[in-house]
Amino acid sequence: MTTISMFSSSRDLREGLHRSLSLIQAATGFGAEADAPWWIAVPEAQRAAAERGDLKIESLAPLFTTPERHARLLTAFARVGAAPPPPAETLAEMFADAVLSNRALAAHAGRDVYGASNKRLWDVLVSPVAQALDATYGAGLMGEPSGDVRESAPVPAVLDLLSRLMTFDTRPEGADHDACAQCLAELLAARGFEVELRRAEGHAPIITATRGARGLDGELVLYGHYDVSPVEPGRAWRYPPNRLTAAEGRLWGRGVADNLGPLATRLWALETLTKAPALRWIIQGEEERGSPLAHRVFPELLAGLRPTLWLEETGYHDHADGTLRLLSRTIGAAPDASEAPDAALERLLLGLRLLMRSRRLGTRAETRGLNKDVVEGGCPFNRNLPPGARYIALGINDSRARIHAPDESIPAWTGGLHRDELALLFRWAHRVAGEYDP
Repeated sequence: MTTISMFSSSRDLREGLHRSLSLIQAATGFGAEADAPWWIAVPEAQRAAAERGDLKIESLAPLFTTPERHARLLTAFARVGAAPPPPAETLAEMFADAVLSNRALAAHAGRDVYGASNKRLWDVLVSPVAQALDATYGAGLMGEPSGDVRESAPVPAVLDLLSRLMTFDTRPEGADHDACAQCLAELLAARGFEVELRRAEGHAPIITATRGARGLDGELVLYGHYDVSPVEPGRAWRYPPNRLTAAEGRLWGRGVADNLGPLATRLWALETLTKAPALRWIIQGEEERGSPLAHRVFPELLAGLRPTLWLEETGYHDHADGTLRLLSRTIGAAPDASEAPDAALERLLLGLRLLMRSRRLGTRAETRGLNKDVVEGGCPFNRNLPPGARYIALGINDSRARIHAPDESIPAWTGGLHRDELALLFRWAHRVAGEYDP
């Protein structure tokens, strides 16, 4: 995050205040309001300027100092553990000083003590929040917005891994399930995992991979599958379904969305993230034919596990604008039942909202799991999560993925973003493990 001194311009302060307002909205909004952009709170005539980050100090002042706004400010700061801001009356005086000083600066072209009032506002409304967020989620959530992340190129290492996985025929009728499982086992071992292949006659192996903590507390259980759905004869594809094609800003081929692309992206991400909590990754090979072995094995395999978080195989963005769907829940008493996220999971959702806003993307939260109604007997992963488990679905797919249909594809830009999501999840797990878990 940019820091300012008494010689900094008012533009630096305004950018920081805009980011603080984004935090307040995300931390104190209710329901859909938490996912809404913060500038819905300003008069309609000012919204365009607010969205651009161009509101002047005098227009920003009431967004921090009116009774209702100041109450939300106090709540937001408390929620993230930031040092409390001054009373509304004191803040109003500080804003008034900044307005006068900036007018004097414009009139006299001065560059010395006129900036002191800007720094005072920065020190009570921007810096404390940035420090608190860095401690919980890692650095960067209060930094200047980056360029349009949707213009990012695919990650070459992900392309290499995905191309390699797509060489195996893991359709229900395919003959390469064992070979693909062995390949994944080698890739996981190279990333420090202890790997076991659970085999049964007539079934594709189930991979269980565990890795101890690397500098961070907490534990995550990840799920995935390496088999792909059939390629129906007579249905045309724009690009060959049996090999990876990068075109039109997307990656095309059978299995790229379900579930080889997410597997490749996470394999790459785990190779690049030097710090992580303890990880357990369970990858099956019969998801596309009803998961017969997983239904037998998962009740015993998942029993007794109480990680900080259960991470689904993937998640979705809306293709029109990149909005991230935050599919999260606390598991209820019945199998696969969805209840509202608990306090720890709400803290994770806040961090993800802020991460998306730092990438100029929106969010949409829903209390549910990934839609797997088409899976006969239900998803063995979801159906065996224990009551109270924290669940979230995040990943690289979007609403144009066309899973199980011709022209299956994923957006090329989401790989790097998912790595950032995992880094945030890891830091969150470290912070909340001691606070919420026994």
